[in-house]
Amino acid sequence: MVSTWGTMLSELTINNFAIIERQSISLHPNFNVISGETGAGKSIILHALEFILGGKGSASLIRSGAEQMEVQALFDLSEIPAAIRAELPEIVGDGDELVVSRTQPREGRGKVLINGRLGTVSLLEEIVRKLVNICSQHHQTKLLDPRYHLELLDGFADSERLCERFREAHEKWTVARERLFEIQQAQAHGARRREELEILLEELEALPQLKAGRRKDLDNEIKRIGNFERLNNAGQRALELLSGDDGLGVKLRELSGVLSDLVRCDPSTSSIVSNFEVARDALTRSELAIGRYVHTIDADTSTLEELREELSELARLERKYKTDDAGLCERRDRAKEELSQLSGGEGIKNLEREVAACLVEVKRLGEDLRKVRKKAAKALTASVSEALAELNMVDARLEVRFTECEPAPRGLDKVDFLMATNKGEAPAQLSQIASGGELSRVMLVLKKILREQSGVNVLIFDEVDTGISGGVARSVGRMLKDIASQSQVVCITHLPQVASLSDKHFLVQKEVGDRAVTVIKALSEAEKVDEIARMLAGFTITEASRASARELIESR
Repeated sequence: MVSTWGTMLSELTINNFAIIERQSISLHPNFNVISGETGAGKSIILHALEFILGGKGSASLIRSGAEQMEVQALFDLSEIPAAIRAELPEIVGDGDELVVSRTQPREGRGKVLINGRLGTVSLLEEIVRKLVNICSQHHQTKLLDPRYHLELLDGFADSERLCERFREAHEKWTVARERLFEIQQAQAHGARRREELEILLEELEALPQLKAGRRKDLDNEIKRIGNFERLNNAGQRALELLSGDDGLGVKLRELSGVLSDLVRCDPSTSSIVSNFEVARDALTRSELAIGRYVHTIDADTSTLEELREELSELARLERKYKTDDAGLCERRDRAKEELSQLSGGEGIKNLEREVAACLVEVKRLGEDLRKVRKKAAKALTASVSEALAELNMVDARLEVRFTECEPAPRGLDKVDFLMATNKGEAPAQLSQIASGGELSRVMLVLKKILREQSGVNVLIFDEVDTGISGGVARSVGRMLKDIASQSQVVCITHLPQVASLSDKHFLVQKEVGDRAVTVIKALSEAEKVDEIARMLAGFTITEASRASARELIESR
């Protein structure tokens, strides 16, 4: 079975890291198991993963004789959801692969490469920790972080639509409340603010014709009046040429008589006469229009001066308020509205009513959301208890604690996941569970039940099988297998009941020649049988242990 969504860690390459010289492993998209004898170097792989996730590097981890260590990881992003890709930094790009590399020299600073481009450790951590979780006592995930517990509970409750309605109502209430607060603050300093607004309005209303585009209108009108003499002379001369004693009109009348004779002598020229008459009518209309224009030209110099004064004042206000005539209109209208509100008018009363109505809706939706969440919390705790009992944690119990709070974007409550792993214990934060093995199993159960899909789709489990065996170990393996149907899982284990369920099995061995070196090997099916047999029987592998190994593998 192949992972149905998300990202995948395709390859991990480790160079000169502790006693690993150079190893490269290609991972399966689903359930990967890493096993090996105690001291073989399984923990080195975990340290290498921590390093590529942005963990602290140390020169003491560099292989003896080498100048630097390096870890590279190749991720397949071809199936990553668009919403999750959008959360990744721009350097990731929109390709189907992400290659990250980190080096640590003995001296000086290390280097981080992200898709071949230089980056920082913090940027590397931001990217890769959105894709990979190491599930153990010493690594924070959303499951351990109370800030995300409400989000996880909503995912379990499938209440996202109701959450969205609440968010919209909360935002509407917040905007209205902030606007009311601003006005109330302004009222507290009302006298001074009113004075400022009144001065502003006095200035702007001194231009009664102020509107968007007024400057252009003034420029055109001033230009027209300023050119009165030229316009008048041109108009009079045009009339003289058209209708004067020796103007075009006289010649046209004479030409009309001549053409009339022409058409009487030769009727075929009638079209010539018709065209002439059309042109003559057009000239007549032009003459009338020019006459009207000449009589309307206004030479009122006082009007011209008034227009120039208005333009000067408009330019001054534009400079003062650093905007154009349209912006001045907007300032004037806003000032009128605010002045009305400062005066205790209907505006502020309407806003107060709006804030109150919005709060009623927020509380109504918040109560609905609380009911849905509490019902889901009850189902969640029951499911977790049942699953933990399968993992030999019969007295463990999850408590979902609700704390009422002021309306926030996610609701009226704060939610914490608390856990007691033994009878009589008071529930405590998940991160305070003392046993690493218990915490890993709790996280395994929560991962399975919550189906937490925050973008992290590569899960590394360590210590999950500590202190268990037999049927419980098989239950752990089946849970890991189940999670691996939707996420890529890498589990470091010493239990054959877990390892036998893997889709790909890696063996970590320490080879000792001139120097000790850790080798990581992907096992064939036959080699997997031998490794499961070794895990069952110890150092000596017998046919009986091989038979038991095959039975375990085939019974998955």
